[in-house]
Amino acid sequence: MAEFLPGLEGAEVTLNSPPEPPFYFASETWQIVEKLDECPYASTKEDIADVFGPGYVAGNFLCRPAGSDAQEKVAFMRIYKQIPTAGTEFQKFTIRAAQAAGPCEHTELIALKAFMEKGCDVVLKLLGYRLGKQDEDDIVPGGYITYVVWEKVRGDSLDGDMFWSCPFSQRQEIRAKFRQVYEKLLQFGCRPGLPAPSKIIYDWATGEMHISGFGRVIHVDTSTKWDNRIYAGYGLGLKSMEMDHLYPVRSTDVYRDDKGWRW
Repeated sequence: MAEFLPGLEGAEVTLNSPPEPPFYFASETWQIVEKLDECPYASTKEDIADVFGPGYVAGNFLCRPAGSDAQEKVAFMRIYKQIPTAGTEFQKFTIRAAQAAGPCEHTELIALKAFMEKGCDVVLKLLGYRLGKQDEDDIVPGGYITYVVWEKVRGDSLDGDMFWSCPFSQRQEIRAKFRQVYEKLLQFGCRPGLPAPSKIIYDWATGEMHISGFGRVIHVDTSTKWDNRIYAGYGLGLKSMEMDHLYPVRSTDVYRDDKGWRW
């Protein structure tokens, strides 16, 4: 499959979002260090007519402040870029330019701004953003391109295989920390729309934890109470044997409760 965001390593991006109380991000230039992945979300003419909006590609990168080699300053950058309507990718300039959409704040950016405004410290901190426009010789001339940069904290995405290889006592510690963090998140009125262990950023050395994955968001009542099914959504508790293909249980000290859940 052709890439929409190739060869950006070494490129510099200046984030210069306008002052928008209570947000006052200083203009800062970031250099892209490494591409992690990209995922296209194509739209047909029917999708756009149904108010799904234009297609786009979301690319994930590691970046750092331009001119800095310090590893502790590495951050994540997401690039959202409008792509042509399905079937028009190779049509002439004027057809693609006619599809150009205005500046776009994707759900993730809206969520990170809201968390920052409300002082939520269990998600990754927004460091800056830019709502831009593609060049006239780009894939959708004049179409939108959005840059979002957020902090990279200590730790890594939780690996389900590693979790289910841990002793029961350690799994319980991780579950307890997850519940503490997630209940705090619920107080801010939204949660990730696509839960998975990889959305849990966990530092095995310190036990620190953050929640990520706000590309899709589900809004919830701030008084929402804890439900153990949340564990299942994140692969931290297994309701049935059907989940074994996703999370093979390698530990020998698995506890099964009276409902048949495995912990």
